[in-house]
Amino acid sequence: MKTIKSKVIVLLIVCLVFIGVLHVLYYHYIFSLQGKIKLIQKFDDFRDHVLEMRRYEKNFIYFKDIESLNENIYYFFKIEDFSHELSKDVIRVVGTDTFSEFQDDLKDYKTVLDENMRGVKIGQGKLDVETIRTKGKKIVDFAKELIMTKRQRIQKAIHRIMIIPMVFLVSFIVFVALILNLISKGILKPVALMQKATEEAAKGTFKPIVYESGREDEVTHLIETFNEMAKQLETKQEQLLQSRKMASIGTFTSGIAHELNNPLNNISLTAESLMEEFTEITKKEASEMMMEILAQADRASQVVKNLLEFSRTERPLLLELSIEDILDRTIKLIKNQIMITGIQLRIVNSENLPPIKGRSQDLQQAFINIILNSIQAMKDLSGENIISIRTGPGPDGYIRSDFSDTGIGIKPEDMKNIFDPFYTTKPVGRGTGLGLSLVYGIIRTHGGYIEVKSEINKGTTFSIYLPIAANEGKETGYAA
Repeated sequence: MKTIKSKVIVLLIVCLVFIGVLHVLYYHYIFSLQGKIKLIQKFDDFRDHVLEMRRYEKNFIYFKDIESLNENIYYFFKIEDFSHELSKDVIRVVGTDTFSEFQDDLKDYKTVLDENMRGVKIGQGKLDVETIRTKGKKIVDFAKELIMTKRQRIQKAIHRIMIIPMVFLVSFIVFVALILNLISKGILKPVALMQKATEEAAKGTFKPIVYESGREDEVTHLIETFNEMAKQLETKQEQLLQSRKMASIGTFTSGIAHELNNPLNNISLTAESLMEEFTEITKKEASEMMMEILAQADRASQVVKNLLEFSRTERPLLLELSIEDILDRTIKLIKNQIMITGIQLRIVNSENLPPIKGRSQDLQQAFINIILNSIQAMKDLSGENIISIRTGPGPDGYIRSDFSDTGIGIKPEDMKNIFDPFYTTKPVGRGTGLGLSLVYGIIRTHGGYIEVKSEINKGTTFSIYLPIAANEGKETGYAA
C-alpha cells in the first residue's frame, strides 16, 4: 500500500464491512424484538382468558348459575391449552419452578370447581367460596407476573438496541480519528506545505519544499515535481516579468487611445463642420458647435483624470442631479456612434424620480462606457440589435438604471472578473479592460453598486443603483 489510492480503497472496504456488521446486528435485534412483542400479545390473551374465567366464577358463586360455570370451564380449558402450547416460552420468562407452581394451582382450581359443581347440581352442601377465590387469585397473579416480567425483558431489549448504535458510533468516531490522524500526517501536512510554497510562488519567491516522509506516494511525487517546477520558474522569472511589463504597457496604451478616440473624433468632426459652414450658419448654431467642442474636450480631459485617479478612494464633491438629464446628455454625446452601427435605442424613464447626488461628467463617462460595451457586443451580429435603457425606483433609497443589450453575452467564467482592472475578453489591441473597472470605480465613489445578469447569445443587463440625494453615502459594493 504505497500509494494513497490503495490506502483509500482499503479504508473504504473496512468502512463498508464495519457498516455492514452494524446493520446485521441492528436488524437481528429488531427482528428479535418483533418476536418478543408477538409473544407478549399472546400473554395478554392469556391474561384476558384468566379475567374472563374469574368473571364467570363470580357469577357462579353469587347466582349459582350453571351456564356461568360452563363458561368458566370453557376459559379454564383455554388457559390449560395455553400452558401446554407456550410452556417453553413461559419457562424462559418465569422459570421452571414458578411454572410448575402455576400448573399445580390450575389443577387445584379445577378440583375445587368440580367438587362445588357437584354439590350445586344435587342441591347439597355450601360453596367453598374462599378456596375458589384463593386459587383463582393465584392464577391471576401468575398472569400479571408473567406479563410484567416479559415487558421488563422487552424494555431491556429496547435499551440494548439503543445502546448498540451508540457503541458503534463511539467506535466509528475512534476509527475516524485514527484515519484523520493518518490523513493529517500523510496528506494535509504536505498539502499545507505546498499551499504555502504556492502562495510564495505567486509573490515571486520560488523556494523548494523541504519534506521528508520516507514514503513513495502521489503526494511525495507531487512535491518533487513542484520543486522541479520552482527551479525552472526561478530561472525564467526575469524574462516573464519583462514580458508582462511590455504586455501591460501595450494594452494600457491601446486603452488610452480607445478612451480618447471618441471625444477627439467628435472635436475634429465638429471643428471641420464649423470651418466649412462658418459663413452659412447663424451665430447661435456656431455657438452650439463651439460648446460641443468644449464639451468633448472636457470629456477627454475627464477620461485622463479618471485614469490617473482610478485607485483613489476619496469621495468627490457631489451635487444634486437629475438622472434623466444625465442620460439625455449621455445619449447626445454618443448618438452618432449608435446611428452609424444601426443599433436601435429604446429609453423608458419613470416620472417624478427624486434627484441623486453626483458629478455629471463622471456619471456620463460611466454610462458611455457601458453603452460602448453594448455596442461592441453587438458589432458583428446580424438581425435586430437593440440597446434598452430603463430608469425607475430601486431598493429603498436608490434609483435604478438598467442598460440592456441583445449582444453575445458574457461567459459565466468571465463574470467574476469583468470589473477587474486590465481584464478584457477583447482581442489584443482592442481593449485594456479599464472600461468597466472605471465604471465600477465611478459608481462606488457615488455610493452606489452594480449588478450584472447575462446569457450567452441573448444579451447582458447592467443594473446601476445610485442613492437618492437624501440617502447619499450608504455602503457600496457590486454583485455580478
